[in-house]
Amino acid sequence: MEGDEFLTDILLNQNNGGMEDDLNIPITQGITSEGQQAHVEVQPSHNTKGSKRTKNFDWKEYEVICSGWLNVSKDPINGANQSRSTFWSRVHAFFEEHKQTAAVRTESSIMHRWLTIQSQVNKYCCCYDKIEHRNQSGQTIQDKISEASKLYQELDNDNKSFTLIHCWNILKEDDKWKTKRIELAEIEKLSNKKKQKSRPRDTEGTNNDEDAAKEVAPETEASKRPPGVKKAKEALRRGGGGDACMEALDKMWSKKEAFDKEKEKAKEERFLVALEIEKMRVSIDEKKAEAELIKEEKEIMSIDMTSLTPLQRQYYETMQQKIVARRLAN
Repeated sequence: MEGDEFLTDILLNQNNGGMEDDLNIPITQGITSEGQQAHVEVQPSHNTKGSKRTKNFDWKEYEVICSGWLNVSKDPINGANQSRSTFWSRVHAFFEEHKQTAAVRTESSIMHRWLTIQSQVNKYCCCYDKIEHRNQSGQTIQDKISEASKLYQELDNDNKSFTLIHCWNILKEDDKWKTKRIELAEIEKLSNKKKQKSRPRDTEGTNNDEDAAKEVAPETEASKRPPGVKKAKEALRRGGGGDACMEALDKMWSKKEAFDKEKEKAKEERFLVALEIEKMRVSIDEKKAEAELIKEEKEIMSIDMTSLTPLQRQYYETMQQKIVARRLAN
């Protein structure tokens, strides 16, 4: 039968060494409804013994990547004038120079690893900021780190814990990282705006109608801007001249005067507020200076003269006399 010949050929080829070592071809057979053997075609699977997976990044490599990103970003000559490929090429060169492991990393793998670090550390920074804003008394830095780690795990979709504290310690106080966080926040805002614009039309229309209804409010006569020249001419044209013209002009000027008065009043109020704030600042500075002077005078007046040299004693006696004279004069 054809099936027997197929099996015989395979056995002969195997004995003669005709099968290749890098192919694994399983042979399966089934039984049809008529009791005959049916062959099932199986695709060969290549042997993957020769391929090796790259070893995972360790914490030392994470730290070198963070240091490399900061170092290249803050280059005073090329920092702001380098392309993306040039930037990551320099980060890769920094990594190769400072790494403490024998692992070989490509430029692409370092870039993608940095994006992971950036995302997770930025998210942890947000959690830490929230803990700090609670302003709980008696909390140490370690307590805040622990609370931020708990909050991070609660907010994570997969409930994963934060494992990049060493990277956070490197980046957290650096001005370049703080600037990067502001950029990430702006990108997130723009992304949220785009999502809002892409809402379904019926929902968007309903929300816009509600917002418009809330914002619409009747304007008072005082808050309206005076009519412009075109409106005044139109009013004159419709009035037909004479008394109508004079009435239109009177209304125009009266509204303009009212508007100017409101504007001047608001300007004067702002000036008075600014003046009051400046007076308060000057008063506070004067009180601080007086407190410092009193502190210095107290130290001079309470000096122990017994341990001083004659010249030092003469100096402090003179200073004490000046202090007493100034206080009596006041």
